[in-house]
Amino acid sequence: MTKTSHNSDVDDAVFRALAHPARRRLLDQLFAKDGLSLGQLETTIPEMTRFGVMKHLRVLEEAALITTRRAGRERHHYLNAVPIREIHDRWLDRYRTRAAAVLLDLKTTLEEGDMTASAPASVFTVFVKSTPGEVWRAITESEFTLQYYYASTVESDWQQGSPYRYLISGSEAIVGEVLEADPPRRLAMTFDARWDENVAGDAPSRMTWEIADAGPGVVRLTVVHDDLMLGSATAEQIGGMAYILSGLKTLLETGRPLMAPEGAAVA
Repeated sequence: MTKTSHNSDVDDAVFRALAHPARRRLLDQLFAKDGLSLGQLETTIPEMTRFGVMKHLRVLEEAALITTRRAGRERHHYLNAVPIREIHDRWLDRYRTRAAAVLLDLKTTLEEGDMTASAPASVFTVFVKSTPGEVWRAITESEFTLQYYYASTVESDWQQGSPYRYLISGSEAIVGEVLEADPPRRLAMTFDARWDENVAGDAPSRMTWEIADAGPGVVRLTVVHDDLMLGSATAEQIGGMAYILSGLKTLLETGRPLMAPEGAAVA
């Protein structure tokens, strides 16, 4: 299968999943409040049986539009923005992206007024044709981050308790402490954003990278960002992780960056 046909298959799965209004309602509910259980999502479609809701959630998960995490006896569902971002990047260049963002911001302001983040955690998942070791290197080495993480370098020895920092053009963008390091499977760290004045005043949050096998030659990479202060500038801007993961995937699968560094903007 060629790369083009692979992308087409992924797009087809996403569009099929979005075609049903019940599935769009479930995604809207997770956008409003992420991390909901099956029981909580059932209330979104009261006219449907529990089994019916489960079937729709399964379709969304197979299209990677949602990802699930078990907490005790319950499975919690999280919106995964990566497939939507990949479709976005396929058809919008950076100039159209900026124009669309301005119009959407205006629409939101006029219709709903100032909005704040409503979910304490964000979960992003992407499937990469690679190995756990290569994904780990892509996360922890500047040779890779320069090509997909907003042209940043990263510095750390990646030992528990050690500091780390991302630099963009020599200035600190993110700093923090390594909380857990289990290469090449798991990396947890505090996340203290410094890329602009708005986020610099926020309390540190936490970001966790989870690397798991998902079949022969395929890795499932999940990023969990939690401990966010509701309504903070950091909570409003971490949607850029969808762009970052799309860039990491493209780099490892093709050997080329998703977009030239000058086309990126911290978000």
